[in-house]
Amino acid sequence: MKAILLAGGQGRRLRSITGSLPKPMVPLVGVPVLDRLLDLLRRNGFTDVCMTLCYRPEVIQEHCGDGSSYGVHLKYRIESEPRGTAGGVRACSDFYGREDFLVISGDAACSFDLLGLYRRHQQADAAVTIALYPNAEPLQYGLVLQDRQGLVQHFIEKPDWEHVVTDLVNTGIYIVSPRAMAYVPEDQPFDFAKDLFPLLLAAHEPILGVPMDGYWCDIGDTGAYLRAHCDALDGKIRLPLPARTGGVFRAKSARVDRSAILEAPCFIGENAVIGAGARI
Repeated sequence: MKAILLAGGQGRRLRSITGSLPKPMVPLVGVPVLDRLLDLLRRNGFTDVCMTLCYRPEVIQEHCGDGSSYGVHLKYRIESEPRGTAGGVRACSDFYGREDFLVISGDAACSFDLLGLYRRHQQADAAVTIALYPNAEPLQYGLVLQDRQGLVQHFIEKPDWEHVVTDLVNTGIYIVSPRAMAYVPEDQPFDFAKDLFPLLLAAHEPILGVPMDGYWCDIGDTGAYLRAHCDALDGKIRLPLPARTGGVFRAKSARVDRSAILEAPCFIGENAVIGAGARI
């Protein structure tokens, strides 16, 4: 199965953490988010992956190579200027061809059953299927209103509290049928939520919304980035982590002075050096 991974972001709100790295390369508990997403795709059977790049594409290309180390076949499309989410995917038409495919952003911590989402999409014969997730702070996301069959009736983009009638937010993870992409113009910026989805609803093309179990967190700012780490250390998202002793996760190559105090929950990454008298 095929997936398109949107990895062109610069990550201005994470600049204190990323430095000059592209946003998908930011580490999540010691491992780049991008690596964790590629592993998620492989485990769900999405082994043909096309990655859209824009900001410093050479960094990601050198890091990921042809994808063989992740167990996937990896191709790249480089944008000289941002084309929007749907516009960037439309430029990959030679990759997805006539097959349904997955779209996922490269800046989220996620443990969804993506294969299950793909199967729901095919059963419904939808133009697009959206992965939905409950969020206690939905104001910064797009809300999705559905009928009893799960078909989307309305979108509410970044509402105020008076218009919050659901906590299900659009995660930006989609299964897309090629017929939906026929509505996307070539060579101009175009977004899924802002531009494509209203066109599909107006054309009476079915959009299915599927509430997902598991974990999802958009790590677009420093608060969300910290929250994702706390959730990982608390076991809310299952990630391969170093050995744990009393709530302290410590990589084998880390050097910790015996007088240092480590208070759980705590993660000590590869090659870290914790000196005498330090308190973490």
